Amino acid sequence: MKTFRSSALVFEARDNRLQRSVWAHIRYAALYWPFFLYWSRRSVVIRYSQTNVGVLWAILQPLLSSLVYVIVFSLVVRVSTDPVPYPLFILTGLITWTYFNRVVFSGAVSITSNLDIVTRVRFPREFLPLATVVESLVDLAIGLAILVVMFVLYQQPLTAYALIALWAFAAQTALGLGLAFFLAGLGSAIRDLFQVLPILLQLWLYLTPVLYPLTLVPDAARALYLVNPLAPIYATYQETLLYGQFTQGAEMLLATLVSLMVLFFGYRYFKRAEWRFADAL
Repeated sequence: MKTFRSSALVFEARDNRLQRSVWAHIRYAALYWPFFLYWSRRSVVIRYSQTNVGVLWAILQPLLSSLVYVIVFSLVVRVSTDPVPYPLFILTGLITWTYFNRVVFSGAVSITSNLDIVTRVRFPREFLPLATVVESLVDLAIGLAILVVMFVLYQQPLTAYALIALWAFAAQTALGLGLAFFLAGLGSAIRDLFQVLPILLQLWLYLTPVLYPLTLVPDAARALYLVNPLAPIYATYQETLLYGQFTQGAEMLLATLVSLMVLFFGYRYFKRAEWRFADAL
């Protein structure tokens, strides 16, 4: 089995705190990339082996959630997404939201749920939140396969604008991972945070145009609403994948900048908080 090179620079300075720059941390973590590949593969295998239905759960979860919202928002509230069928609209949003939700929540609890390895083995701790991204990408791939089938069934055409959705996805991933880093570090000091986090994520879902189009937001509140970086990201998903247009260029640039800042400072905070993981947890 390959052995991983240790380093005298893991704890470098006063108060047992890491003193290196963000880029130095990244270069150091790169030395352990075989461990990251091993841990990611292990996480995916364990995730699906712990359920009776295995991979089927990744299919059922977005479908069942979509069914509930279709009943509520198309039959009760009657949200209009013409000319796009509402089931296709909602599934497109929920598949990417499920991915984001899992990256944030599972990444945030990845330290506390792996205490044995955190307290006993020396390795870059950022690999734990990063591995949740890999797990979530597997779920997302399965969800996208379902979405392709739905596009075919509803005869919904894709245009060249659909490629812009990759930009929105990259920004969303950066935002989710940055939040996961920050919350994982903060959670080592505030354990009750993980009890509140699912509620906050559910509230964020309703404040983001996932279940409804951005056009339903009143013009007077549109500027304030777009302060939420996920708002232009999901508006971009809807426009490029479903409506064959793209009008959110400036908003997407701002959302991307915010996402990259959250990723940078979230990772920086995570590394600053890393020294206390073993003691606080």
